[in-house]
Amino acid sequence: MTEKLIAGLEKLQLELSQEQINQLETYIQEVLEFNKSYNLMKALDANELAVNHILDSLVAVPHLKELISTRCQETGKAVIDIADIGSGGGCPGIPLAIAFPEQAFTLVERMEKRCGFLISTVSKLGLKNVKIECKAADLLAPESFDLEVFRAFHPFEMKIIKLLFRMLKKGGYLAAYKAREEKILAEMEEIKSVVKDYKRIKMTVPFLEDHERNLVIIKK
Repeated sequence: MTEKLIAGLEKLQLELSQEQINQLETYIQEVLEFNKSYNLMKALDANELAVNHILDSLVAVPHLKELISTRCQETGKAVIDIADIGSGGGCPGIPLAIAFPEQAFTLVERMEKRCGFLISTVSKLGLKNVKIECKAADLLAPESFDLEVFRAFHPFEMKIIKLLFRMLKKGGYLAAYKAREEKILAEMEEIKSVVKDYKRIKMTVPFLEDHERNLVIIKK
């Protein structure tokens, strides 16, 4: 077992089943096996991967759970469409799909090699609630998703926010993992003519307590 994954899940107080924990462990091993060939994410070993990518993805679970519940109430649906835009090696989409097995996830990734990895890994993990879109985000159908999440897609700028809004259903939400507050303020200034209001939630990733982490939530 990856020591820091287990300790981090306890710190986050996430109630995951043994099957879900096993899926996260398998995902870590898959990334490590193919990382050098596919350049999936920056990590030298299982513990670094667990902290910098898996726990960093899962730290938002309580806030996303609230968003999902709100959107389900707004739409009258039990299952909403959630997209990880620019999924890369699968974060945050795969950890979130493991944490929310009852919701429908789409991993959007334009690079063919990484898409191949995502398809193989999702199959190996047995994630029936995940599909892969191997194309650029601007080729997706308009109003496809209720919630869009991303970690390392693009900074907020006018072109990007318009693209994200185009794919988002009316009343849907964006949830962006961001770092420093000052950078967030600068990015939001760039798009203030389109985004009138947003919510910033401070988060603390286990073992990265000295690193600033925020979740920016925008409603269309």
